Amino acid sequence: MSGFKAKWKVFWRIVRECFLRSLTPWLMYFVASIVMLTVYSREMSLGAQMAWAVICAVVAIAYNGLLMWVCGGTHYEMLVSGNMKRRSAMQTGGELNITSYKFEKEYRPWKGFVIGAFVALLPIIGCIAFGCNQEELVRFAQADDGEGLSRGLAIMSLIFYFLAGWIVLPLLELNATGTAISFFVGCAFCVIPVFVSGGLYIAGAYGRRNKTLRQQEIAAKAAEEAANKPKKINYGGLPGTKPKKKR
Repeated sequence: MSGFKAKWKVFWRIVRECFLRSLTPWLMYFVASIVMLTVYSREMSLGAQMAWAVICAVVAIAYNGLLMWVCGGTHYEMLVSGNMKRRSAMQTGGELNITSYKFEKEYRPWKGFVIGAFVALLPIIGCIAFGCNQEELVRFAQADDGEGLSRGLAIMSLIFYFLAGWIVLPLLELNATGTAISFFVGCAFCVIPVFVSGGLYIAGAYGRRNKTLRQQEIAAKAAEEAANKPKKINYGGLPGTKPKKKR
């Protein structure tokens, strides 16, 4: 039972680490949603609104990828520390004391996809919620007589305008202008952060690994050159003790 509790505790530590790592990229998507909400509150052409949607999405995805690149490199360094501790325990029977080491922060290829899944969770829920109420939302967006939504649907819409506006607002505007498109289609776009996070996380780990190997090769080459370099003899600077150079 104690072994099960220990594994369960480790599992939740890993889940917490992935969730915390997803908050920063998710914040960028939140900012993109606010920008989109501001854009759609102004009178713009459909083309301008779609252009803003693409810009916001590309910037948020690019920032997401950058963060995951850095995260992959950081987790790779933690994996190296963990391997050192385990190797020390096998060889000497005692582990190295590395205060900054955290097992849940070790690199694993699947962690990037889990982080991306946390980022995409709310947009997917928003697209499903909008898809289930598509007729009412489209009717409200197209209405000119001021007919409103029910209180529950209005609150739900407002919440997901902020949490997933970067994907649901462009779809809502397309439907409002007569281009019938299901909100469920947005779920396909919501998985982009999953693949971006997973791919850049792995790439970041391999990038840090290659950088470390290059640094080791340079250091080894410099040490070899220093060992093979002829040593200078100190003659003390006394007259007649330093051999004359051949002309």
